[in-house]
Amino acid sequence: MSTHRRPGIDRRALVKGSAVASAAALGTRRAKPARAQSCDRLTAWGVVSFTEEGDARLGEQMAAWGAENGIEVEYVALPGSDYTTRVATAVETGSVPDIVMMLGSLSIFYAGQDRLVDLTDVYDELKDLAGGMYEQLLPHVMVGETVYSIPMESDLSVMYARLDLIEEVTGERVAPTTLEELEELATAINNPPQTFGIGMTLGRVPDTNGQLNQMIFNYGGTLVDEDGAPAVNNEGTVAALTTIKRWWDNGLIPQNSPSWDDSGNNTAYNSGQAAFVFNPASIFAYLEANDPELLAETTQALFPAGPAGSFPTVGTWSWSVFNTSPCVDQAKALITAIMQPEPLQDVYEAVGGRWYPVYRDLATAPFWQERPFFDDFPSIIESARETWYPAEATPLLLTQLSAHDQRLTSPEILQQVLLNSLSPEDGAAALQTAMELTFAEAAGEE
Repeated sequence: MSTHRRPGIDRRALVKGSAVASAAALGTRRAKPARAQSCDRLTAWGVVSFTEEGDARLGEQMAAWGAENGIEVEYVALPGSDYTTRVATAVETGSVPDIVMMLGSLSIFYAGQDRLVDLTDVYDELKDLAGGMYEQLLPHVMVGETVYSIPMESDLSVMYARLDLIEEVTGERVAPTTLEELEELATAINNPPQTFGIGMTLGRVPDTNGQLNQMIFNYGGTLVDEDGAPAVNNEGTVAALTTIKRWWDNGLIPQNSPSWDDSGNNTAYNSGQAAFVFNPASIFAYLEANDPELLAETTQALFPAGPAGSFPTVGTWSWSVFNTSPCVDQAKALITAIMQPEPLQDVYEAVGGRWYPVYRDLATAPFWQERPFFDDFPSIIESARETWYPAEATPLLLTQLSAHDQRLTSPEILQQVLLNSLSPEDGAAALQTAMELTFAEAAGEE
């Protein structure tokens, strides 16, 4: 189950409904209210961290800062399933909290509406701590030269691989590094219904968006061109659809995968039904807490490379301050405090590894060094490619891509290729047409 998924705009979401805004709305400049001279209460919203201890630790840190500064601070951890919709509703009703955790590139959307405080000064104070913050996260929080949100974790997906099953085939405990090797190993391991080679998500859910996009990129395709126009009807998309169809036709993917939700691949791997799956670090956290034996036979690795290479998408969850807050200066100070390396690492450990560091040197902390499953994460982040490549990120483009993701057009067309005899070539063309329509609607065109 991913959260972000995605990537880039990740894996899941700018705001539902209101995210499909017109270009005119994005260009509207909003007057900033005068800041109150006093502040005795701060409210922060975030997404649940997958562990109660992690949510509690973050809330304790905020409350402790508030006690030291004479301010009552409330941290509210909300479910991720409708989080962006709740934020949108709060914005529309004028009840938005002072500090809001942003998922993916959500901050760019609200920055385009001039709703967020410039946090460049906070970023400048933090960016060089602990070996420096990963610059690859900046496209999700920066417009022009202005930083509107402070990355607090690196959000990326990896391949989970069963080392014991690989060893039975190859005599080595080494994960495949290419899609060709993955297919060969999965075919050799495949033993349905007990074990399927590849637990790929095929349902009409965000995870399918992310996994199909990753395949397209690794085959040399893109979603858009340099100008940000839909360009998904390309050889890379055709190759990705062709490969997935072959996996499906050869019985490498569980037959119920088209009905999976975002937790389907988690369940398949955790139950031993799949030898390989693609997912964020939530599987690791589950296995460490619940199944140490399976964890010992598991590795996390880079998504296997295609002919063009491997281009993982990396997102971030980040902290923003809305300019309606009467406590802007205090909110900035609180973010600065909780983003210090030591308390931040404390939160990462309480979360159980689901949130990966934004500071390079934190990867050398004992918690991470004692878990070799994360050894590849720094290189994955460093090699990341945004979903909007090769275009420049703009609020409008991110809104258009978000609208496309939310309609789940890619999973729907993928299912038509797998189940309804639509050819990969016609599937790529259909995806292009759907993207063009969605992009036009999101831009307010008739």
